[in-house]
Amino acid sequence: MKHLSKTKFLKFAVAPCLMLMMFITSCSKSNYQPGNSNSYPKDVNVEYRITAISGVNSGDVLYANASGGNTSVDNVSLPYSVKFKRTVKQLDNLVLGYSKIGSGEVKVEILVNDQVVETKSFSSTSYVTGTIVYLFQ
Repeated sequence: MKHLSKTKFLKFAVAPCLMLMMFITSCSKSNYQPGNSNSYPKDVNVEYRITAISGVNSGDVLYANASGGNTSVDNVSLPYSVKFKRTVKQLDNLVLGYSKIGSGEVKVEILVNDQVVETKSFSSTSYVTGTIVYLFQ
């Protein structure tokens, strides 16, 4: 039996999680609307943050980028942050995923126009992984 490399394993594990989270949250509601405007399309400033709480100092990151596509960055040092501007339409989403083989805990955050719109901590004793999604409504 052929073994997958660590990077391929992490990508195969994170990609399905991202798709599942996007599907699950596509019907959820959020109270915060960046800019207090429901008119679309609109320009927003996006920031993704990943912070180590304990046990980890790096990991693999997958996120929805400025064009709406996905960007994968391997073995980034924590804390990690990326900022960009994006024009969004209603029901567009922002996605941030993290994965690392090993034990530890991380906090992942999505900010829109300098306001935290999604945040969650993920921990494990063997494989730290998690994905958060924000949907523009």
